[in-house]
Amino acid sequence: MDNGERLLIEFYVSHKVDSKKRQIIVDNHLKCIEIDINYQALDKAELKEFLTGTDEDRKWIVSIPSPPQSKGESFSYGRNPMYEKTRDILKEIFDKGTITIHPFASSFSQVNKSFDLRKVGYDVCEVNTRWRGFKSDLLLYRSQKKDKGHISINIRGRRRSEGFRYPKGLRIIDIVFKAIDSEESTKKRLNDENLVGDLGMTVEYYGFRTEK
Repeated sequence: MDNGERLLIEFYVSHKVDSKKRQIIVDNHLKCIEIDINYQALDKAELKEFLTGTDEDRKWIVSIPSPPQSKGESFSYGRNPMYEKTRDILKEIFDKGTITIHPFASSFSQVNKSFDLRKVGYDVCEVNTRWRGFKSDLLLYRSQKKDKGHISINIRGRRRSEGFRYPKGLRIIDIVFKAIDSEESTKKRLNDENLVGDLGMTVEYYGFRTEK
């Protein structure tokens, strides 16, 4: 820099600065900023605009205090295996026909708010796929469109926190289960191709244009 100082820049694509590298930076009193390009399009013009025209997704690398040690027992609960089964059921439904979504409907009776994904061009459905760093249980897109309009479908046990980050250009559908117990009950909920919530299942939409 003009005053003779050096600034280190780390680009976060898939891995953040780990604790070992962070400690080296801190111990040597170095200045380092981490720029998260994980969700950015790898297009030269768009990337240049993000790097030079905004101050988003940047943070200084500083010392982080160690978290307090828990005195109690530690438990790690894996993801409910039924989530994978539900994902596979949805994939099979799409492969055999379509999925109908209702991003603007407050009730199923508002049929004019529905979108048959096959009819609007969605013909590809991939399992456990990342798009610009965001992982989806199912990723849907249109192979015949230049602007593919990716849709991410995810099976979850709880709602996301407010203001969570996801890539621009991605629309997200979360299927949130209050309880998910058997393959049979899950198939009953999803057997008519309509992604409609009920007392035990909520469908959340993110990134869809607000209805005018």
